[in-house]
Amino acid sequence: MDITAVPTLGYYNIRGAAQPIRLLLKYKDVNFTDKYYGKFGGDLDLYRGNWLKEKFTLGFDFPNIPYYMDGSIKITQSLAIMRYLARIHGLIATDEAGLVRQDVLEQHLIDVRNELIAVVVGDHFESNKVKYIAKTLPKQLDGLSRFLGTRQWFTCNNINYVDFLAYERLDWLRLFSPETVDKYQNLVQLLTRFESLPPIKAYMKSPEFISWPLFGPHVVWGYKK
Repeated sequence: MDITAVPTLGYYNIRGAAQPIRLLLKYKDVNFTDKYYGKFGGDLDLYRGNWLKEKFTLGFDFPNIPYYMDGSIKITQSLAIMRYLARIHGLIATDEAGLVRQDVLEQHLIDVRNELIAVVVGDHFESNKVKYIAKTLPKQLDGLSRFLGTRQWFTCNNINYVDFLAYERLDWLRLFSPETVDKYQNLVQLLTRFESLPPIKAYMKSPEFISWPLFGPHVVWGYKK
């Protein structure tokens, strides 16, 4: 097949902001090019170098990564990409109550991400990690556990694009503090349910799947093993 006819997802060779997009595309069996930028190492400028060379040559309104190109469609910003793919693949809520839950969870997951990132990129990592696991993480998981309740998925009993976002955030938290996440059985069951979806299970077993690193070289945790 001509590669120009295949959508392209551009990002670094890490999980980061692109992993939920990859998971959604694989779940919907979309044939796409997973284009990687960056070189592993401790120099952040070198790591970003390949992307910076192309950044202003691809015709985006707001050049950034991840990006998604499919013919005339050119999108940056990870949530904009997720929402676009959700619309065309039927992975959005279908009633007002579900839409409200979808929108609230999407925005809340940004807060969850930001609170973890603040720990892993900042100074005093070890002491901040202890405080985060003792105080912040339980509050995050309490809220997510209550919000999920006995539902199969976060908005209803049908999978939705925010479940792909939620899976990725919860898996980061599980990697960061497995003993804390394991206390929340409905969240653990959600993780297992997601990983057991046949297309996801196959993807995770394939050499294409990125399990590590989570982030780029600017972090204290989530890049180097």
